[in-house]
Amino acid sequence: MPKKHKVLLLTNYREDLQFSMIQFGELMLENSTSCEDLNIKDIFPLPVFGGLPLPTKLTKWASYIDKFFIFPKRLANHLKQNQSIELVHVIDQSYSPYLKIVKQSSPATRLLTCHDLIAIRTARGDFPNAPKTSATGKRLQKWIQYSLPLADFYACDSDETQNDLNHIVPQSSNFSRVIHLGTQRNSAKSSNPKSLDPNLCFDPSEINYLLHVGSAAWYKNRTAVLKSFFHSKNQPNGKNLKLILVGPPPQRHEINAELSSALKRNSSDVICLVNISRETLIHLYLHAKLLLFPSFIEGFGWPPLEAASRGCSVITTKTGAIYDLLGDNAKYVDPGVQDSINKAVTDELQQRSDKDVQVSLPNKQQCRENYYKLYRQLLKN
Repeated sequence: MPKKHKVLLLTNYREDLQFSMIQFGELMLENSTSCEDLNIKDIFPLPVFGGLPLPTKLTKWASYIDKFFIFPKRLANHLKQNQSIELVHVIDQSYSPYLKIVKQSSPATRLLTCHDLIAIRTARGDFPNAPKTSATGKRLQKWIQYSLPLADFYACDSDETQNDLNHIVPQSSNFSRVIHLGTQRNSAKSSNPKSLDPNLCFDPSEINYLLHVGSAAWYKNRTAVLKSFFHSKNQPNGKNLKLILVGPPPQRHEINAELSSALKRNSSDVICLVNISRETLIHLYLHAKLLLFPSFIEGFGWPPLEAASRGCSVITTKTGAIYDLLGDNAKYVDPGVQDSINKAVTDELQQRSDKDVQVSLPNKQQCRENYYKLYRQLLKN
């Protein structure tokens, strides 16, 4: 039996509810036991203080204690007791400060995945339209940035992220590679309502809606989504149109007085869904009139790719890996020009057809195998 090389994945703190990162970690571990030459395990910060019933204002600080004061000692002890680990893969650039502990505690090669460097660039003031980063946030992002060079090799979700990395860490130019994340192809045009979340108050197949999937981060540009929705509502065929936001309700920084008034007048037409299942999200993609995703910047841009792979029309921007992978299978807009976004949505609603969009995207298995291939190459060096 061939020797199994030990690989340790450093995955994310579950209490942060970063579902895409949790999903990525699960993807790297899925079916790993079938590898004849790789023994892959993971380690992650556990909720000690973060698991306590604390006031909301203290939750973030409790997570910092768990992640940056308690876990480093556990990580160092684990590595010192397992010197046979040959590769440590930190799966999220925001955990780059752990690279110092890995370097001090183990001879293992250090691999870091960079999904995006938006938070670092925002803290540096690279985006004039972004909210100001707090003093604490700036210190954290500087710590993350200054820890990036401690990796031996980097995997990036897109060319855009790789370019950002190579600019911020020049020595990474010869030690980085783009590995696209994977989606799961499902072109089914029907869905089973029985698999919907039980607390969902509607059947996606029975209403007309625009869809947006994402957080309230400034770069998601949800203000433009709201403006475009209300513009469409005022069109002759928009009376029964609804907007589904898979993410938090509109936040204070996303709405002005005009939008606030419109939201109050149309409170039943804007539906916010948080913590929905993958099955429910697939239902939403399948039945949406279109996905509107006018981000200013993305590291990868998962929702447009997942939506397009399920035959949903997509209006988005040429950022992250979106244009690289979707090409002509999406309509692209300038995120800073509201009129162009409004027109694209109106046009798409008017000429919407039941065309079967065929999009060839990397799947989850390909993504995982590309990472395993990189593991083997690094282990040989």
